[in-house]
Amino acid sequence: MTCHHLFHHPQTSTERDAIVQQLNYCRSIGDGQGVLVALVQLTEPCSSPESDDEGAE
Repeated sequence: MTCHHLFHHPQTSTERDAIVQQLNYCRSIGDGQGVLVALVQLTEPCSSPESDDEGAE
């Protein structure tokens, strides 16, 4: 399954761990926008276009 959203959702535990590390880094330097982007990426569930019944035709 592949994520095609503007803010890519992790599909593996390795990708999720990398986003969590980025989130922690952004928090440590006070990057509020970076924190928001990382949180959006970690928001689930992510449904692929193949499983989306209401997708574009």
